[in-house]
Amino acid sequence: MTPEPVDFETRNRLRMIVNRTTDLTPLKSVATKAIQLAEDERAAAMDLATVISSDQALTAKLLRLSNSAYYGYARRISNVREAVILLGMRTVRSVAISSAIIEAFRVPEIEGFDQDLFWAHSVCVGLVAEVIAREARSARPEDAFTAGVIHDVGKLAMMLTEPKLFAEVADLVRLEGMKYRDAELAVFTVGHELVGARLAERWKFPEPLVASIREHHPQKPYATVDSLGGVVATANLACNRAGLACGFDCTDDESRRPVTALPPVVDQAINRVHGGMDTLEEKARAFLLHVTARTPRWYATHAETVAADDESGAEREVA
Repeated sequence: MTPEPVDFETRNRLRMIVNRTTDLTPLKSVATKAIQLAEDERAAAMDLATVISSDQALTAKLLRLSNSAYYGYARRISNVREAVILLGMRTVRSVAISSAIIEAFRVPEIEGFDQDLFWAHSVCVGLVAEVIAREARSARPEDAFTAGVIHDVGKLAMMLTEPKLFAEVADLVRLEGMKYRDAELAVFTVGHELVGARLAERWKFPEPLVASIREHHPQKPYATVDSLGGVVATANLACNRAGLACGFDCTDDESRRPVTALPPVVDQAINRVHGGMDTLEEKARAFLLHVTARTPRWYATHAETVAADDESGAEREVA
């Protein structure tokens, strides 16, 4: 578990970032209501459908995703109530939260940090966490997906409120070769996991979700995945290991990838998916295509990297 900051300056910075973020990017009320209803065992599908239907943009995204190959239903889903019944309340909640947070954070562009890759990483972590939770039976898969998607939201809060400091972090990673974690602590003295957890508390997210954000950078690697925090932390490492780094395209630089050993159940879960990580990456791309207004830039695949190297080599020979 990441310790809370003890010195006054760091605590004050944490408080300032969270306060300014909630002022600048209020989460849609429909998202917070969806969270509460999905956690309420007494709530009916119609209750959640009514809340979602009050937001036309969210309704359109949910129906677009529901009728896409992402879920692969043979019959057409024509309204939110059908989507809630067929997909489940927690799945619809995941879409509502993810869409609301992606839309809420309109942060400044920082050279060296790609926000499309940030969300690509986040959704990939959500999907990997989902399959780990299903394999290990240690958390509800829908909760694991949600926790994975929002686990790094603290980074966006830091970028939004302190863009110059965040630019320093990006430069240390991009130009000096520092690990993101080391660069962040050197500049901000507080980790994004604490910022994200405080934000989730402000948004009244369920405590397991808050804890998973707070604990996704443990001081010691998780040996098991018997908690939501462990599921998200190992999913995060699995994605970074594959080169799907948060906001940075590191797929062609294997020396920058983590080599931390992961619990065997992580690879078991990923390998149980036909096509493994490549399939999960494509599914993440499909999710973003349906819940965002623009086509996201994506990581260079291994095949694209090889092709680019071959092309540059051919150009050198011609020259």
